[in-house]
Amino acid sequence: MKLYGKDGLKQRLESIAAKGRLSHAILLSGHEGCGKKSLARYIAQLFLCENNACGQCAACRNIEHDGHPDVIFVKAQCEGKYSMEKFREVMRGTVIKPNNGDLKIYVFEEADTMLPQHLNALLKLIEEPPGHLRFIFTCENTSLIPETVLSRVTEFEVPDTGVQDCIQCLVDGGADPKKAKELSEMFAGNIAKCRAVLDGGSETKLIETAQNAASAIGRHDKFGVASALAEQSGRAEFAQVMEYLSRIIRDALAIRCGGEAEFFGGKEAKKIAESFSENEILTMLDTSFEVAKNEIYNLNLPLTAAYFTSKIFGG
Repeated sequence: MKLYGKDGLKQRLESIAAKGRLSHAILLSGHEGCGKKSLARYIAQLFLCENNACGQCAACRNIEHDGHPDVIFVKAQCEGKYSMEKFREVMRGTVIKPNNGDLKIYVFEEADTMLPQHLNALLKLIEEPPGHLRFIFTCENTSLIPETVLSRVTEFEVPDTGVQDCIQCLVDGGADPKKAKELSEMFAGNIAKCRAVLDGGSETKLIETAQNAASAIGRHDKFGVASALAEQSGRAEFAQVMEYLSRIIRDALAIRCGGEAEFFGGKEAKKIAESFSENEILTMLDTSFEVAKNEIYNLNLPLTAAYFTSKIFGG
């Protein structure tokens, strides 16, 4: 399995596995989209492959394509949280012996969103695991994992993927090299976000929303700006749209100063550059940073969108 930008960590894990010292409970921590799930698959291969994750045997191939019956991925079900019903189902499954070998591996994704009662229920299994169980946890924020759990797992920090490795990953996956370079630079090597755009997923919709808001700015359409920003379903989406809009505004400033646009909203950035002065665009940029940093004191999204619109148009 190719792990882009993870050569050092991969070699370290291989060395540990070759000595038979892989921990029964492993925590992979790192930023969203850094490759924690891919690394979890690789560790599962190290556990189940007879030749140190050869990548060629049936076990390795099945794990890579999420088809191995003894590698169970568990993730949040309801609004980003683990459901108790699902968790009880998982706990019942831990007593069942593996299908194809000696080990059964549970991968708990986004463990930092698990409730304390979920983690406490796992604590006994982690502390004194049956011989057939192994656990892999992934998370972004280890401070949300109880110390009682952290002290019983072996943590590996997963490094972010660099831009060049991200480009290579996307090209290897069939992406156009020019598009791969553009996306990799835009998302600072975040493979997951790049793939989301290439697949036409939610990330694409958020970029389009930012472009719509930028287009409305260029038309001096206050209602259009506020409407585009307020249509998000939650703060996470709103924050991402504001980040993309900020990039378009930065491009507008670059164009105004004689440079070129780098983000997808080049047409919208050009219109803003033509319609507003350098100082006005700087005010827009400062306001977008203010909204992103302070969330306008936790006002609801329509009010936050209205605040942003009023500020950028001198209200």
